[in-house]
This record gives sequence, C-alpha cells and structure tokens, in this order.
Amino acid sequence: MPGSTLSHHLKRLIDMGLVRQERAGTSLICHAEYTAMDALLGFLVNECCADEGNCLPPAVKMVRRTEAAT
Repeated sequence: MPGSTLSHHLKRLIDMGLVRQERAGTSLICHAEYTAMDALLGFLVNECCADEGNCLPPAVKMVRRTEAAT
C-alpha cells in the first residue's frame, strides 16, 4: 500500500478517535483506542441487528449472556 494511502486512512481513523498517534524521534507510533472501537462495534451490532433475532456473532452473544447473568 502506498504511504500516501496509508496516511489518508490513518488520518480518518485518528480524526474519528479510533487511533491515536505519537511521535518518537522520526517515527510515528499508532495506538488503537480500544474503548472507542468497542463503542463503535457495539453501536454497529445494535443497529445492524435491531430487527434480527439471531444475527449477533457468537462472541457478542456470550458477552451479553454473561452481562445479563450479573
């Protein structure tokens, strides 16, 4: 992937708060913002599966069952 394409996509992720970037000398280090990613995935699952009873991925079903039991 060309560097300009990667930079373009990273900028969008940074602008949306899904990735943060820090400079270390001449390098740019990217870090995933897992809290923001979890929130986005939760929103997408809730919206995409709002009318479907069984479209959740198995891992999400397991988490929801665990949360409901507590």
